[in-house]
Amino acid sequence: MNNKIIYNDDVIEACIFSDSENVELKSIAIRYLKPTNYIGKDGKDGKVVEVTNAMGGKTDWFVLPYTFGAVIGKKLFEQKNAGLDGFNDDGYQELRNWLIEMEEIDDAMCY
Repeated sequence: MNNKIIYNDDVIEACIFSDSENVELKSIAIRYLKPTNYIGKDGKDGKVVEVTNAMGGKTDWFVLPYTFGAVIGKKLFEQKNAGLDGFNDDGYQELRNWLIEMEEIDDAMCY
């Protein structure tokens, strides 16, 4: 799987990847990142508070069906253009090209 990270906010990560057998087939995948434990404030003993994510600590990639991937890809595209931080430039360019190729967005000078 050849993937390029599109977005990372220290909680989730999104990537676009090409199928190993057919690089023309691309998909969006998402995953939760490993959460960071912290030292609790409510005790003098400095207990470590273990944190998990919504997937019970799992961090495996989840490949989205095309229709969901296209919607999430378009939303990521909009958020990047609205100024949201956390985007990888190479992954964003790959996403933009994929969305244009799949006719999810129009190829125009404003992109």
